[in-house]
Amino acid sequence: MRRVLVALIALALSPAAALADWRDEVKTLKVGFIAGDNPTQEVARLEKFRWRLQTALAVPVTLFPARSYQALIEAESSGRIQYAILSSLAYVALDQACHCAEPLVQPVAADGARGFRALIVTPADSRIASLDDARGKRLAVARKDSLSGRLVPLAGLAAEGIDAETTFASLVETEDPLAALKALESGDADLAVAWSTADEPLTAPRDSGPIGMLAADGGLPPGGLRVIWRSDLVPFGPHAVRSDLPAEAKDALRRALLAMRTDDPDAYDAIEPRFEGGFVDVEDAPYRRLGLLLAEVAAPQ
Repeated sequence: MRRVLVALIALALSPAAALADWRDEVKTLKVGFIAGDNPTQEVARLEKFRWRLQTALAVPVTLFPARSYQALIEAESSGRIQYAILSSLAYVALDQACHCAEPLVQPVAADGARGFRALIVTPADSRIASLDDARGKRLAVARKDSLSGRLVPLAGLAAEGIDAETTFASLVETEDPLAALKALESGDADLAVAWSTADEPLTAPRDSGPIGMLAADGGLPPGGLRVIWRSDLVPFGPHAVRSDLPAEAKDALRRALLAMRTDDPDAYDAIEPRFEGGFVDVEDAPYRRLGLLLAEVAAPQ
């Protein structure tokens, strides 16, 4: 009888029993993503990713197409989905909304870059060599919701005690950082925001950001620019899960995602076509730092 009891206890504590328990609890893993205006097409495009997760976890996986990050945030914060593919800004908003989720993995660029740095640049032959020299000059920025082209650089300046609205003669509105660089090139601005995933942005290839893109298209060469300010690293957006998802489920998901680029590149490319480096482990701290930084410009003006 004692041997039977010991055997039953060992079975209950075995990995197989633990996995069965979390599968019984989760039942179906619901994965949310941005689908835009054609959710049917996007769900079909992500089928290889969905199937890979379902096969790896041995639990049904369904996709939740959302039209906006706000809808995705509401779905995960309310518990209607347990997993969301987010931008870094959307994850910060989710964390501030409910403190109910955590980043599981993040994609990286082909060169291993985990994020980007926002920059402020000026022509190399200008007299502007520092932020002090930039006072009273025209700064080209991107639209108001641009993380790299407006939110991060203006928040970074605010953290250093510099109010962009009063420091610069004007903020020249453009669509994105590439357009801001073109405004600098045409003489419509004295400085411009930009961003780069490279440690040396002025010697970087096309895929490292708008400076490389502009040069590759025959525009202002990187050597014709001077960087007068750069931000700390802003991490790429994570794949985030609800914190109340069982630990065994998180571990199984993490293993499947970290191996996906090697084991099933088609599934990886379906979900992360912009990032060729695969998934890596990620921590919450960089996103919390980003949230604190953005609080510098969050107050109503």
